[in-house]
Amino acid sequence: MVDRKFGLGVIMCICNSDYSKVLLLKRNAIKRAKNGLDWGNVGGRVELGEKLIDACIREAREEIGLNLNPEKLKLIEIKETPFMSDIFHALHFVYTTTLDESEKITLNDESEDYQWFSLDSLPDKTLDPKEDLIKWSKIAQNKFSENDR
Repeated sequence: MVDRKFGLGVIMCICNSDYSKVLLLKRNAIKRAKNGLDWGNVGGRVELGEKLIDACIREAREEIGLNLNPEKLKLIEIKETPFMSDIFHALHFVYTTTLDESEKITLNDESEDYQWFSLDSLPDKTLDPKEDLIKWSKIAQNKFSENDR
């Protein structure tokens, strides 16, 4: 019998101020070879005892060098991936926030580049499907618009 693992993760769909673009990170060569995919959102595993929002803040600090405001992070979806690999079942909590495109991004060694992609010209080989990125951006816009009313 195979020993199956279960994990919790966070994904952040970071949009520009008018929700027309999303920030994606081009993963390093090792991660691209392992996953067969090039681009991904900021995110990662939730550490034991860590709150989800704290995992978002930590991952953003580690991956793009920014301290995000927890009050500006909104949970928009829970995504289950029962077969993330042959032996791994994952549950990801998808959060969104906005960021000014001129904000200084400092990448760690997990990624070698970043880019703001227009929703109508998303790259191929994204970790999360393009449809999800578009859907999350639209949900984000609606979530933040509700708060402005």
